[in-house]
Amino acid sequence: MKERTIAEAAIEVLKDSKEPMTAAEITQAILEKGLYQFNTKDQVGMVRRALRVGVRVISEKMPLNLNFLKKLVMASFP
Repeated sequence: MKERTIAEAAIEVLKDSKEPMTAAEITQAILEKGLYQFNTKDQVGMVRRALRVGVRVISEKMPLNLNFLKKLVMASFP
């Protein structure tokens, strides 16, 4: 199985969430679910950056509904 990126792990967390989440909440969920192993002390910063960069790339690969887009924006700009 291909190792997922931080952005892919965040997307997975957000898909399962019923509410918008902050980058810190997404990071915590990623760690709890074992979706990604970070090699940095600033894990939340990495998630925030990955979301900002990944939104464009991921949106080209899959359609985003407005509710999901709101979750991404909330996470990127707490």
